[in-house]
Amino acid sequence: MIKSVSNFITGYLRKNNASLSLTDLMKIDYAIQMILGDLAKLIIISLIFISLNQFSLFLFSYVILFSTRPIAGGIHSKTFVGCLTSSIMHFLIVVIFSVLFPKLSTYYYVIFFIISLVIIGLYAPCVNTNRPIKNKAKLKVLSLISFTFWMIIFFQIQDTKISNCILMSTFLQIIQLIILYIKGVVSNGKVHKLSSSHLT
Repeated sequence: MIKSVSNFITGYLRKNNASLSLTDLMKIDYAIQMILGDLAKLIIISLIFISLNQFSLFLFSYVILFSTRPIAGGIHSKTFVGCLTSSIMHFLIVVIFSVLFPKLSTYYYVIFFIISLVIIGLYAPCVNTNRPIKNKAKLKVLSLISFTFWMIIFFQIQDTKISNCILMSTFLQIIQLIILYIKGVVSNGKVHKLSSSHLT
């Protein structure tokens, strides 16, 4: 459905705007698919959490995700259904953790955020094949600023649900950075091994 709509729009632009190259049309088509896909996901997931009476926590976790993932990167699904499913699971984990997890000693939180900032400094931003990284240094700095901002908010807020929401949202983002880094190391290792075998 989403692809059909994007194809219709790009087809209309191709017929009525001769100045657009094939590359331009492909970029427009991709952008439209992303916008429509994200909008559809937001509506579906919002309805789910409204029915669970947890829309405010979902919305807060969405704001955190929206302010960190685009600059730090993350794991992407290849299909809309896969992306929708993983997104629902992500927000369910965050909301359940936010509601049920008790408050811990500040000591543990300090250690967690220090480790998180180190991981972000080392591994962010993640490579996205659909959107190549043009300014890695700038995105790394923005990632550190974004996570530092949420870290400061975390230590200022007394509400356990809200602080847990920040904690789990950050944790899931950090896990993705680690997974993508390991995946990249394994892939690069295979490429290097394959290249060495061809040379010998």
